[in-house]
Amino acid sequence: MNEQIAVFYQTVAKQCSNAHSLRTICELVCRNLIQSFSVNHLQLIIKYNNEWKLLLELNTKGIQYYFPPIIIPTSTEYYYKNIHYYVNKTEASIDILPNYRYVLIPLKHHSAIIGHLTIAVPLESNLQPKHLTILAALLSAEITAGLIKKATKNHNVGRINAEKALLSSKEQQKSLLSYLQNMHDISFQLWRSNIMEDMLFIAVDEGKKRLNIDRMAIFLFDKQKRMHGTFGTDIHGNTVNEGYFESEIPNQWFASKTLEYKEYIAFQENTPLYHDLQQIGFGWSAYIALWDEDTPIGWIACDNLITGQPLRNYHHQLLKQYGFIVSQHILRLRAADKLIKLNHDLEQRVQSRTKELNKANEQLQKLSRIDALTNIANRRVFDETVMTEWRRANRLGLPLSLLILDIDNFKTYNDKLGHAAGDQCLRKIAATLSQVERRAGTLFARYGGEEFVLLLPGQNQQAAVNNAQRLLNAMHNLALPFPSESKKDKPIVTVSIGVSTIIPSQTTTYGNFFKHVDTALYQAKAEGKDCFRVLSPD
Repeated sequence: MNEQIAVFYQTVAKQCSNAHSLRTICELVCRNLIQSFSVNHLQLIIKYNNEWKLLLELNTKGIQYYFPPIIIPTSTEYYYKNIHYYVNKTEASIDILPNYRYVLIPLKHHSAIIGHLTIAVPLESNLQPKHLTILAALLSAEITAGLIKKATKNHNVGRINAEKALLSSKEQQKSLLSYLQNMHDISFQLWRSNIMEDMLFIAVDEGKKRLNIDRMAIFLFDKQKRMHGTFGTDIHGNTVNEGYFESEIPNQWFASKTLEYKEYIAFQENTPLYHDLQQIGFGWSAYIALWDEDTPIGWIACDNLITGQPLRNYHHQLLKQYGFIVSQHILRLRAADKLIKLNHDLEQRVQSRTKELNKANEQLQKLSRIDALTNIANRRVFDETVMTEWRRANRLGLPLSLLILDIDNFKTYNDKLGHAAGDQCLRKIAATLSQVERRAGTLFARYGGEEFVLLLPGQNQQAAVNNAQRLLNAMHNLALPFPSESKKDKPIVTVSIGVSTIIPSQTTTYGNFFKHVDTALYQAKAEGKDCFRVLSPD
């Protein structure tokens, strides 16, 4: 909405600077209101010859300009209040009707109400009276100038004074249009600022220069209702950092007027002027309240300490609008800071959760590759590893040896001692045999049930035979008692081993190789157990 208001005033300022009559200006304003805010009805009522009359009306028939003004018609579809309603209105307001929102803006000149502007907009429109304060000042100046101009054409008496008033009004209009453009330029600079400190400096430094104010300072409130300095103006007119300043909100006239009565600006003539709470002179002083909806967030303080120049009537409306612009930028940057902090906190949480997730995944990956009972590599690891080593041996022409181990008579062991004892037996055997061959690349894994495998990449048949013998010796040294009453059975737990070695080629397959090792195992079983047998591939 702020950008829409700024564009509207920029367009009005540009077009009206070339207009030479009240009618032209009024019609230009109407067209821009239609284009910018979807206005579908408008009435401009002025006090003419001590009577309230209609100067301009926008309705379904178009724009009608009446001069001299006419009596307000009561038969139109838009008539909803009698004339006494307007006469008694001194402040801007909004009336909600079934189909429209009526925004009413009193037009003032030298504190006297000279007319009323009523605008009908759709119910969903966000247009507020505060958005039209500058427009009201412009129309007031133009109506006053226009009426004076018309009066000079009809009356020779007071012609010289009327011409002076007209010239003064034109000069004020020119100044107002210039200030409107300056307000737009400042707003653009503020939008480009992404750092609070930079934005506050620009608001003070450019605000003084472009709005022709001697001194300006911005104070912000904290949650404890203490005021803190940001940037301000010293007694020589220089923009300085006043971040050092902190104080309770003073019990002064401007505090009660802006904070208690929730007014946008407090203005006083011939009043003491202060710097760091010390009196330094006399002049006019203005405090523009900065608001976050109904919550005060600070002030813009202004005075004329240096030049003593008077404040123009339209400066009241300009400063109100300027306070609205600055407060919106403060809220914008505070929201941006909160968003940055929220994103940082969220990023930290994501990083922490990601780290935890990676750790959990690593643990899960590790668990998925470890046999839960024996705590050694499982068959999945063996299947992946043996294929990798098979391809490597095939590519480099290296030998690959494989041993398959099976615990002898393990069913009898389980039947006699129970499965808990069987599990304990498997754990002890795995822990012992996994230590027999520890060279890099070798893999000892549980293949399934009571079967284990030992993969020996790069090792020839003799090395495989040596390892088979070492495995048998390790089982003898472990000497786990075997529960059997048969004299044929050995008194300790033993294993049978099948052994084979191959150099993979294009004509061989891993499946056939594994069958050879398995066949060697069955030979060892058939020939008495507690032994190994070697079977070379065809």
